[in-house]
Amino acid sequence: MSEPGEQASPIEVYLDDLVVAGRDGDPRQLRHLLAETEAHLRDSAAVAEASGLSVWAAETDAVVRFGPADAVCHADQARGRPTYRQLLHESVWSLALLGGVGAVAVGVSGVIAAMVRAAAGDRVVATAAPGQVLTASDCARWLAAEPHAASCRAAALSDWANETVYYRIAVGILGGLTLIVLAWLRSRRGPTLRSMALLPALTVDTAAFILFLLAGAWTLGAGIDAVLIAGGDGSGQWFSAAPVALGAAAWFGWRMLEDLRGPAQQGPPPSGRRVTA
Repeated sequence: MSEPGEQASPIEVYLDDLVVAGRDGDPRQLRHLLAETEAHLRDSAAVAEASGLSVWAAETDAVVRFGPADAVCHADQARGRPTYRQLLHESVWSLALLGGVGAVAVGVSGVIAAMVRAAAGDRVVATAAPGQVLTASDCARWLAAEPHAASCRAAALSDWANETVYYRIAVGILGGLTLIVLAWLRSRRGPTLRSMALLPALTVDTAAFILFLLAGAWTLGAGIDAVLIAGGDGSGQWFSAAPVALGAAAWFGWRMLEDLRGPAQQGPPPSGRRVTA
């Protein structure tokens, strides 16, 4: 093959071939592909040149390693047009991830509720609704489960407090198992599982931020209402959940801000790589 001076730059020729291969595609996507490809090829050529190759040979090596222009262009266009099945997989995967994180947060609130209960008693994490009548059959069941309870109401509060604490912890365990299964599936390399990627990080983090913020505001308001209306009875079940939800909202809010400013600071990824959450 000819040396520089007898033939155009291999990188410039390759970029021209990309333009030809992508002429029928989305212009903006093609511009991004050209910018990413040129940056990658220039970096690769610089490394090869530093190892002792001539400029022309280094550029040729970079082009050969990158792959045929038409194949690269078609692969990029395919990534830019996700199928409905891919969107469904990504949505299910992201919802499962958010569900697992939310369930773990519920479990953490259950641990906090158990600590509040141990410090302040059953009435702080459970309460009878105003006007609620405790029937004889219910009292018999509650007193059978709590034979040392001083009254039917005390036995009922103990049972409800158990539900507040242990049901939440059980949900948290299920959430943790869900995250473990997702991590295991994501580590596999089967072709079907490759398509089960996350939705864009900004989408996932924004959705999580909004959901946790709403949950935190609602549980905090419910706890304040229990203090003002019921003298604090049952407020612990809400106050044990509010800080967990608000803490998760703060975390995902920080991630959302990082997602918004990350691309501008870090620049586009090299062609052929995909950014995942």
